[in-house]
Amino acid sequence: MTQEANQSPDTGPLDRFVALAPAGGFWQSVDLRICAIRSGRRWVSLVTRGVLDHRAPPEVPRFSPVERRDFRAWQVVRPIADLPAVVHGIADGTMKLGPCSVGFISRSRQPGTEMSCSFNEWTASFVAAYDLWSCHSLVGYGSSIWDVVREAGHDPLELDGMIRGGPNPYDGLPDLARRFCGRRQELEAQGHSTVVELVAPLAVRFGPEAATTSADGSAVGLKAAAEVYVEKAEIAWTVGAAGQPPRHGSRELRNCDWSREGDTLHAEVDIPIRQGDSTATSFILIGDRCVDRVTVPLAEAGSNVRIRAHSTVDPGLQRFREHLLPERLEKAREFEAAVGLLFFFLGFHVDPLSGQKGLGDAVDHLVHAPGSSVILVIECTVGSIDTGGKVGKLINRSQRTRRELADSEVITVLTTAARRSDVSDAEVEKAERGDVVVLCREDLHELWTAAQAGEGSTEVVRRLRHDLASAKLRRAGGRGG
Repeated sequence: MTQEANQSPDTGPLDRFVALAPAGGFWQSVDLRICAIRSGRRWVSLVTRGVLDHRAPPEVPRFSPVERRDFRAWQVVRPIADLPAVVHGIADGTMKLGPCSVGFISRSRQPGTEMSCSFNEWTASFVAAYDLWSCHSLVGYGSSIWDVVREAGHDPLELDGMIRGGPNPYDGLPDLARRFCGRRQELEAQGHSTVVELVAPLAVRFGPEAATTSADGSAVGLKAAAEVYVEKAEIAWTVGAAGQPPRHGSRELRNCDWSREGDTLHAEVDIPIRQGDSTATSFILIGDRCVDRVTVPLAEAGSNVRIRAHSTVDPGLQRFREHLLPERLEKAREFEAAVGLLFFFLGFHVDPLSGQKGLGDAVDHLVHAPGSSVILVIECTVGSIDTGGKVGKLINRSQRTRRELADSEVITVLTTAARRSDVSDAEVEKAERGDVVVLCREDLHELWTAAQAGEGSTEVVRRLRHDLASAKLRRAGGRGG
């Protein structure tokens, strides 16, 4: 965490991760979740995930175990002093957990796991281990789940049935890995590797829809998991006008006015700006790590003539904002129109099919990127993204469009007014498997910010292509690639 720690000799990924605990001083516990199959008299790990927690072991919430004759999923919470034994036990092939131990099998079918240590910003397009906060991660992949289960003497096709068939059931291994282990990436017996993930979160970031700006100034919202992270964090900013030398400033977060809402702390920081400033970029820093960043356009309508023109009939874009980012998820028609208007502001030509009668099961918008052959097929919803099989229907409609427009690049987009945290992970995974880009409330807010900052269709198409590529990388990473 400190500059001195980062400059110490490289003694390997295991020792680097273990050294984080005393260097950071944030964590008191190691919260381990293990899913294992019986192999003779021992248990072999299929999924093991551990999170370093700022709470003392007795304060960490407990999950009920899943206990079957040949399968177990259980939680073990250890004091942070046990981290070296946990890490090196995994690497050596056996982790002792009191009276019980669990084995780990490498890709070469030998005991142990080869692991890599890295720092993951939660805003990055591909975050392998954690997506709540930025974190340090120690990740390793072993033999395929299919082979481990089969070589343990069990039928891999019966694994999901084992998990469903008893007390405290989950809907198979994918559901167990997601809800019990807290692992977002797709994981199934067929086609995926056994995996071990240990993460050390740096739990401070900007809140959703974090930045606001007005003629009087700019402010950013902050959230943190606990005071211990706030004590060692600061916010830094870079502000200025285009073509001029920027100004810089910073503030320690412990000096902000924090309040508790549920399980997290919240605060707001004012960023000093001057007349003529065009953008303010803010960073949250812990030691020499940037754990989050946000850019705010300071001119309300910027140089975007489409936004300026629309603001003459909707002052301040008030109605547009209310419909694009609604407080209550109930006005579907208004949300559809606002999504079309957003892409219009971003420089696209928009064909609003949802406003035309007699088109049957057409998508809500066909959106064309000027000067290119790129077509966006956009469907909108205010809630669950797969209600009534919406994802499958959208994929089928996109495929028809793609066949009819063989010379064009067709990108499929599903927008929802719901926040990402309120959208089913299984539904998002289903959409991503069908090459559908899912844009939630936070994503739409980010696009609106981009429109005000002057971004156009070219930048948006690049973003969407990047999202598609990142989804494929996540799936490949979940398979041990």
